[in-house]
Amino acid sequence: MTRCTRRRFLEDSVLAAAMTAAFPAGRLLAEEENPEPKKNPAQRLHVAVVGVGGRGGDHISEFLRHPDTQITYIVDADEKIGRRRAEAVGKRQGSMPKFVRDMREAFADSSVDIVSTATPNHWHALCAIWAMQAGKDVYVEKPVSSNVSEGRRMVQTARKHGRICQTGTQSRSMKGTIEAIEYVKAGKIGEVKLARGLCYKRRPSIGPKGS
Repeated sequence: MTRCTRRRFLEDSVLAAAMTAAFPAGRLLAEEENPEPKKNPAQRLHVAVVGVGGRGGDHISEFLRHPDTQITYIVDADEKIGRRRAEAVGKRQGSMPKFVRDMREAFADSSVDIVSTATPNHWHALCAIWAMQAGKDVYVEKPVSSNVSEGRRMVQTARKHGRICQTGTQSRSMKGTIEAIEYVKAGKIGEVKLARGLCYKRRPSIGPKGS
């Protein structure tokens, strides 16, 4: 496996989210047709997906679509969700990924080439740093970090260890978003003194039933 292959994969594909921005989390995993592998599994890049309860399902779907990758680890703190995802992946790709609750177990495996993470936001920076320190290239969901300091540490780690660390900002490439920004910059809504961005999504309780 060459660095060129990894770089082309991460830069050209942005597998974790670019193709799934318009779909609900996890939808593609259930709906897509089985992919047809085009390469020997031994020649594929091995992937650990960390955090698979929501957006991580989209990460899984895109890696399964790509003939150059094989998911070898599913990592999640919730064993029920993690094992369910691992079983679904095993049926789709013909080989069962290992499920672990501690991401460091996956990072310690030298056969893992790529770490893709969709954990809760406060874990993004540390997950990426640990993975790069272990010699993995990383795709991390936005927000990249909780503060500027964490982001700087990620950049420092990537440079120190010669790793690729990429995040998803697909909305910036959307035609409608670009046009809206240009509309505002042209002063067509007047002087902008304050802007707020909000995203609300329904989710069930994460605690015990009845709590």
